[in-house]
Amino acid sequence: MRHIRSYYATAYLPGIGEVKFHNSRELSLIQKVKTTTIKREGGNWYISMLVEIPGELPAVKPIEDCLSVVGIDFGINKLVALSDGSFQENRRIATNKKTARRMSMRQRAVSRKRKGSKNRIKAVKKLAKQQHKLAQRRDGYEWQVALTVVNAGDAVAREDLSIKNMVKRAKPKRDGKDGYKRNGASQKTGLNKVILDAAWGNIFDKIAWLALKAGKPVISVPARYSSQECPSCGHIDKSNREGEKFVCTACGHTDHADTKASRTIARRVGLVFPSNKKTLPTDCGKVTLSRHQSIVVETLNHASLNHRYVRETPTVGYLGDTAEPRKRILVSLERGVSINL
Repeated sequence: MRHIRSYYATAYLPGIGEVKFHNSRELSLIQKVKTTTIKREGGNWYISMLVEIPGELPAVKPIEDCLSVVGIDFGINKLVALSDGSFQENRRIATNKKTARRMSMRQRAVSRKRKGSKNRIKAVKKLAKQQHKLAQRRDGYEWQVALTVVNAGDAVAREDLSIKNMVKRAKPKRDGKDGYKRNGASQKTGLNKVILDAAWGNIFDKIAWLALKAGKPVISVPARYSSQECPSCGHIDKSNREGEKFVCTACGHTDHADTKASRTIARRVGLVFPSNKKTLPTDCGKVTLSRHQSIVVETLNHASLNHRYVRETPTVGYLGDTAEPRKRILVSLERGVSINL
């Protein structure tokens, strides 16, 4: 490798000579280049090198010395739910409606061309370029999610998921008359596509690597009943969860299902911390509100001669945690002007 500049460098390849490539890493610290791999993806050429650089990775902190643990729960509607109440959205890189339609068009274009023809080669290149763009977009978002998770605490607790078993096809059901019953295979196929598009395994690997560079431990805990167990009374029931809502059928505890699952995963690590009563503004934001407050709206009618106050029908709405149980709002109405409350 020669001629290292701020934005490009050159590498000598046997049989080819000097090849210029874009410098996307800090190359001045490289002590030795062990292997070099040249590959082509999506119509672009890439160079990958295994090198030696000075320095060592920090020692992983013992679990007993960790001051905070962040639990993470992976899902479909929310890609990652953290125990601090925040979420990482699932962008559905390849399974959103627009992209899935475009990919199906590219794949049909390839299948309709005659094998070995030039038109088929062109269609294959378009399909490969589109798939490469989606892979790059997914990989970049995975690094952002992994960095957010690792920075959230001194230790990371995650579910020990068997993704290979989760994406298996639905088992056939015999009806006893040399036939088969409906087994929801179509719905299971759609679920498998979304799970594979979310790439949970890739995020696990990226979290493990970033945590290793930061010296933070990553603990895998059993995922059994993490979304059905009540954190208040310990009651386990499948009917406790309904979509993103968690309502315990035994004690009535209410919480966001994904946030509660992530906190259950963090609690299964076994570490005990001082209680913290503070909650984030987004914590359990989608849970049904248990308290409502009413406001009385009074309007000043300028059309009347004596400017009397006219009391309207009380409007019920949620204003948040305010000190006053009832609040009066004075609204001035004029002709030709509409005011939305």
